[in-house]
Amino acid sequence: MKRLALILFTFLSVLSCGDEIEFNSPAVQGNKDGELWRAVYYSADIDFGGFIIEGGNNFETIQLITTNDTAGTYNLGDGSGNEATFTNSQGVVYSTNNEPDPSVSIYPNEGQIIVEHVDNDADPKTISGKFWFYAFTADGMNTVNFNEGHFYKVPLVGGLVTVGSGCLEATEATANAAQTYIATDTTAPEYTDVCNAYKDALTAQIDACGDTTGALQALIDSLGDCTP
Repeated sequence: MKRLALILFTFLSVLSCGDEIEFNSPAVQGNKDGELWRAVYYSADIDFGGFIIEGGNNFETIQLITTNDTAGTYNLGDGSGNEATFTNSQGVVYSTNNEPDPSVSIYPNEGQIIVEHVDNDADPKTISGKFWFYAFTADGMNTVNFNEGHFYKVPLVGGLVTVGSGCLEATEATANAAQTYIATDTTAPEYTDVCNAYKDALTAQIDACGDTTGALQALIDSLGDCTP
């Protein structure tokens, strides 16, 4: 009986260990549409106040983009400003900021980037965490899914350029335009131009990020015709 219990304990221990993912070196990987996907090169950057994490395998590239450069959970989709993109071997870009066509998909454009640790003592600094997402092509007709994604000790070496819908840039431009608008008195001669610039920035953000809640459009409506 003791021998049977020992065998059972050993078997369960092996199964438990098999569920744990261990990395001995920097890595970016996940299950892409149910199949293991691994990057052979990887790097990270801080731009527009957030992280850009990139991994590729010479044929395909994944980018994870956040609006802040601290540890935390960043939700994707719904005009959040955070974004995950996947570029396939034909150069087709899938993004969590592209809305799915309801005729071909029951899944929304959503996901999470979870930044668990930023090692500021390493040289260069490194970033580790997890991710999952559903992303779509610009026409919403094709999708790619990543789950159980991990990025581990990816070095923050800089030099990356975002390849997605430009949502991060559009969000930053809106924030700058909003600051200028708030600082401009309605009696100032430049008020109308500043107000219209803010409306244009909001419209560009809707085009790049979407606006499923209608909050951005509500801001545009509240500005009216920008008459002082």
